[in-house]
Amino acid sequence: MNFVREVIPWCLLGLSASMTQAVTFLDVTPGNNNATITQVVLTVDGVDVTQNSEAPGHGIAPLPISGTTPVVVKSVRINDGAQVGINLTFFNTSGASVANASTNLFTANGIGVYKNGTVTRSIDDPLGYLDAFAGTSMDTDLRNFSFHDSVIPALPGPSSPAADLDLLFLRSFRMDDYFMISERWGNSPFNVTALMQNGQPYPTANVLRLGGPLPGTGFGDPYTAHDWNTGYAPTGQFADQAQTITVFSAKKFFEGTGSSGGPIFGLRIDNNSEADIKIVGISSNTFADNEMIPEPSSWLLTLAGVLCLTLARKRQA
Repeated sequence: MNFVREVIPWCLLGLSASMTQAVTFLDVTPGNNNATITQVVLTVDGVDVTQNSEAPGHGIAPLPISGTTPVVVKSVRINDGAQVGINLTFFNTSGASVANASTNLFTANGIGVYKNGTVTRSIDDPLGYLDAFAGTSMDTDLRNFSFHDSVIPALPGPSSPAADLDLLFLRSFRMDDYFMISERWGNSPFNVTALMQNGQPYPTANVLRLGGPLPGTGFGDPYTAHDWNTGYAPTGQFADQAQTITVFSAKKFFEGTGSSGGPIFGLRIDNNSEADIKIVGISSNTFADNEMIPEPSSWLLTLAGVLCLTLARKRQA
């Protein structure tokens, strides 16, 4: 698969990733504001693996299957309220970019992207890390994800207005679409804010706490903060920590706000609990006719802020 990569640094004034706003938090945890997963179909070594129940919990046999072979999500079946047996087979993987990356990401050890055994660390290769982070949202391979492990120095806590980065999608999310979140070991929460086409947050939308509020220890018990335990883990020191999957509706950002919502073009990610994440759009409808984000050269000037970096990757025609 070939990609075109753009690296566009810019310096702007005004709004930045550290912008503050009055927010309402909505917790998304297993059984609370998530869609209930009833089946996951994975492709491993070219063979489809159908899971009609999740893998057993931490320390219960059989232990996770570790390795570097891609573990590709092919489809997810969910129940969402009164809607039962929704087959999600389309993915929003046509393009992604990263903007407003905090400089804290590049001065700390323990931050990077793991892809099938290859690790790209933010402190060693900032541009490569941003490129790899965007790439985690451009496939459904659960062994391609970002990680925060024993970060030193620790990133600013929840009281800080600064987020980690903005993840932008080439094609938007409509209100009948879903987000599929993977988190290694299913124990660490993180916050996401919905972004409009101009890169600014929807002013009255909920901020979703994926995995719930920050625990006192920074993370919770294995497989409690996130949903479906796939039973597949990366290789190396975390070979006993399987990837989990949580699915939630794009409508959750606007639930209880009095707004019917609008297209979501990106997420502002605030990860203070060392979550190891992958974010992919998923739907029962194609994303091919969803609104597209403008080219960076035509829309970034509507943003304002401090010196920051955008790095975009898109499929070649």
